[in-house]
Amino acid sequence: MIGIIFGPPGSGKGTQAARLEKDLGIHHLSTGDILRGEVAKGTPLGKEVGRIMAAGDLVPDGLIVDVVRSRLPDAEQGVGALLDGFPRTVAQARALDSMLSDEGHRVNFIVALDVPEELLVDRLLHRAQVEGRTDDTREVIAERMREYHKLTEAVLDHYRKQGVRIHEVDGTGSPDEVFDRIHAAISGISSR
Repeated sequence: MIGIIFGPPGSGKGTQAARLEKDLGIHHLSTGDILRGEVAKGTPLGKEVGRIMAAGDLVPDGLIVDVVRSRLPDAEQGVGALLDGFPRTVAQARALDSMLSDEGHRVNFIVALDVPEELLVDRLLHRAQVEGRTDDTREVIAERMREYHKLTEAVLDHYRKQGVRIHEVDGTGSPDEVFDRIHAAISGISSR
């Protein structure tokens, strides 16, 4: 089973993906966590993506596809994988489709979190203070929102055309309230 948790920056993807990982027994594969880990370690990949992320730009398709390609086989062990932060462009979605098709798999479902932009900005600025996330400045947030609307929203259309089940969920309220909505939307999905 392959799922994607989808939404703009600050929509709660990581929080909800961690909960879904426990609930469904599915492996949470967060490209943002992987990339921030590489930056923290000072690896060549980390140095390359650190400056890109600091500017609020998307990591180039080829680079992020390589990261996912290297991690996906391990993530697919067991029940499957829940992708968080990937794909962010239609080119990345096509690359993912190709990777999965080679293994006889496909994207089975998408959870798309919907949150008003003003609330997203407030959440991201709060997260920057609490977690010390240097990539969450007001300027970088504005650029990430532009990138999301310009490139990432088209990924949903890509999967809609393929007939992938997209569960649109209100991402406002407490993490528990959002999780309850997600859980209700995807109930029974593990039996599909």
